[in-house]
Amino acid sequence: MSYSPYGLLKNIGEKYTNILGGIVVKFWNVYGVEKDLQKSHVITDFVLMGLRNKKIKMLTDGKEKRDFLYAEDCCNGLEKIFINYKKIKRFKNSVDLTTGKYTSIIQIAKKIKKILGKKNINIKIKPSIKKDLVQLDKRNKPDMFLKKYWRPKFSLENGINEIIKYYYKFK
Repeated sequence: MSYSPYGLLKNIGEKYTNILGGIVVKFWNVYGVEKDLQKSHVITDFVLMGLRNKKIKMLTDGKEKRDFLYAEDCCNGLEKIFINYKKIKRFKNSVDLTTGKYTSIIQIAKKIKKILGKKNINIKIKPSIKKDLVQLDKRNKPDMFLKKYWRPKFSLENGINEIIKYYYKFK
């Protein structure tokens, strides 16, 4: 994403990490329970919209795809990188902390709708006509090297269920 300030800042951070002898860890849409709801992200936003409004109002048409990693898996992955730092560093200057599976944003909305439906919460999904103009649905190909040391334990559905379980008690 060198065409955006966000992408350029990430690139600068990676360069500094390499200069300092560290390993760059590339995160792929980490999601989980968020306490600061002023800055929540797509899965949490959709869950909260469904619980509060019975409607998921999307910012795009939802066709763009992302690789989603549950926060607990992210933490476990970072711990494995720390434990195996010397072994990994011999082979890699950067690793992708990823599931390697892409899911469209509309599919996320549909998964949330299905899970909430089992709780007798019927919601509507309202996609926008707008396209993704931030990431332009660009997808890096993840390097699956880290799978030698770590694999995610949570499926996307299990992670979404954990988020719904947390926020459901506040509805």
